[in-house]
Amino acid sequence: MRIAARYLTAFLGSLLVLPAGHCPAGEAPVPKTFGWRGNWTGLYPDASPPLRWGRIAEGAVAGMSCQAAKPALSTARAAQPVQNGLIRDWLVLGPLPVDDSVQDFNRPQVPDESALEPEEGGRAGGLVWQRLELKKLPDYERWGTTELDWIDLTEVFDYKPNQIGYAHTYLHCERAGRVGVVVDHAHGMKAWLNGKVVYTNADRGVGLGSYVGISRQKQDLVNFHSPRFEIELGRGWNRLLLKLSTYNRRGWRSQEFAMRLIDLEPVAYAEENLVWVTELPERSNAVPIVVGDRVFVTAEPDELLCLDKSTGKILWRRINDFYEATPPDYRAARPVFAEKIDPLAERLRKTTDGEEALALRREIRDLLVETDKDKYNIKWDGHLASHFGIVGFTTTPVSDGRCIYVFCGQGVVACYDFDGNRKWIRRLEADEIRYSCSPALSGGKLVVIFGGMHALDAATGAVAWRQPEIGSIASLIPGRIRGTDVVSNRRGQLFRVTDGKLLWDNPHTQESDAGWAAPVILDDVMYVLWHGIGPVIVADFSEAAGEAWEPKLRVVDVAADHRRPNGEWLDRPSAGSPLIHEGIYYGIDQYGVFYAVDLASGETLYKQDVGFDELHHYNAIGVGAGATLGGKHIYVLDNQGVCVVLEPGREFRQVAVNRIETVIQRQWPVPPQEILSNGAPVFDGDRLYLRGEKYLYCIGNTHGR
Repeated sequence: MRIAARYLTAFLGSLLVLPAGHCPAGEAPVPKTFGWRGNWTGLYPDASPPLRWGRIAEGAVAGMSCQAAKPALSTARAAQPVQNGLIRDWLVLGPLPVDDSVQDFNRPQVPDESALEPEEGGRAGGLVWQRLELKKLPDYERWGTTELDWIDLTEVFDYKPNQIGYAHTYLHCERAGRVGVVVDHAHGMKAWLNGKVVYTNADRGVGLGSYVGISRQKQDLVNFHSPRFEIELGRGWNRLLLKLSTYNRRGWRSQEFAMRLIDLEPVAYAEENLVWVTELPERSNAVPIVVGDRVFVTAEPDELLCLDKSTGKILWRRINDFYEATPPDYRAARPVFAEKIDPLAERLRKTTDGEEALALRREIRDLLVETDKDKYNIKWDGHLASHFGIVGFTTTPVSDGRCIYVFCGQGVVACYDFDGNRKWIRRLEADEIRYSCSPALSGGKLVVIFGGMHALDAATGAVAWRQPEIGSIASLIPGRIRGTDVVSNRRGQLFRVTDGKLLWDNPHTQESDAGWAAPVILDDVMYVLWHGIGPVIVADFSEAAGEAWEPKLRVVDVAADHRRPNGEWLDRPSAGSPLIHEGIYYGIDQYGVFYAVDLASGETLYKQDVGFDELHHYNAIGVGAGATLGGKHIYVLDNQGVCVVLEPGREFRQVAVNRIETVIQRQWPVPPQEILSNGAPVFDGDRLYLRGEKYLYCIGNTHGR
């Protein structure tokens, strides 16, 4: 592949990736380092991965469809797909008053209720069956919603205490099979499949309640399971009937349910070009890094894992929590450690059971807080707390080719050799825990943000310098500009690595800035996204000198559509960093619109919706990963396992669409599709790696094997 000399030089030099021994005149050799997006640029020009891969589910839910209307016998399938396990089309009957909705719940409210086969406009119990359809909202209305996909019977009839209602749908299955049903219901619920009772509970059954609950439960180290039952679906048409009640006293004012269907394990898949798939302990937004024959990846809330690159086997796991970072002399002075906490920590290191690990973490946390509340009780920033379910603590590890460094958002930093031997660990202090930020490794220093920017000596973990509080989120970006090692935060502020000196303070910074994406540094030029898909700040430092750098500054506007259909303003946030390749800026917003801009002329070459159907809610960003160059192509991902492969250039050219449809056995009524991926793909020769919330995927050409 031909790459312009300017970008080849940048790829090799400006971000600390000069091979050992390559030394510009008058400069010391720069060791090769590994980190976020490979070398912090998202450019992998020598990669040669396959263009096509996939993991397509073939269970009973795959291909299932639904409809409220009673089907004719000759009808081959229903009108609406049951996408992500969600049934949107129902017939509803009610209200039917009772003396006590709990005591009278199992008493039939209509004759022969289990045999109901309703049609719209038909009658039962003196009432008319009415259609209730859950409409699919546009992306910009789904983003940020706290509510689950509730089917609310009171949209058809008014709420009153002590009343019953029915909801019915027809399901068409291409394949027979057993399916799990996960549901939150308020208040009571009873279910029949094809006339057979499959679930009954006269009381409220809620395990999640809202998408905010994901963060609350992960914060509190608990996992409240929603009600769950199994059904046996036949090929062709099936009838699903629900009975739902209101509360029998003052309190909950609802008559609703949120339900998801999930194929049960083992799920059958049709697979292509998956070299290996490895299950990980927990999710993470961080991306893996590849160093030699090892892959390093993190898992919430504080685990570092080392995998064999050829097989995906987990070689070792290390926990980096408050307990592990507590100095030995502090532990020795307090008997509770040896008597209670040490044995729990040893069990936590060994367990591979997620529920057991959660219980052990909770017990260790409570004992630590009981020992020293001021030292161990976390004070949370409220915004982080509400979005913790998507943000988490884990960040992308970094390596100098000899050791691996990990930073977790609760303030713990550690260094290991490649065999998992810990070289050092320490805990940083802050008044409040805020959003975490992936670290940078430069000039023998590990730079992290936690209550300010800290530079730690990479060899010892000692603090070399500290800057006051600055913006976090995204990743720190190391670079070498005019022979000076620098690091930049997401706001584009440039700091000298040797002493923390602020060399340039981005004049576009605003107090209310909500930018998420880290910048990119190439060939003495820094590219900063501002307010998502909007202006691109191009700061050219090629002539910068002295203690206060003054770059040549340009602002390139992106011709994005910032209006809703009704004319109201629409932000187009982007969590993905810019991709700069052969003079063109490529970026994607969280709604799946891809942009290409000629940086020399400022012309927006195109903007194109790539066709994602991403997931948006209070703890989900539809497109979180930045565009990445892998060899001759650009790869863009949504959070539902879809990857679109594009040709770089001045016109939009799609090469392939790939999907990984791994089904997660959820404990809550949320989409069972694995979220994959909030992190960009990572390339290594003829392979690429994708981080899902539960699995790490190694993709390569498996044809002929």
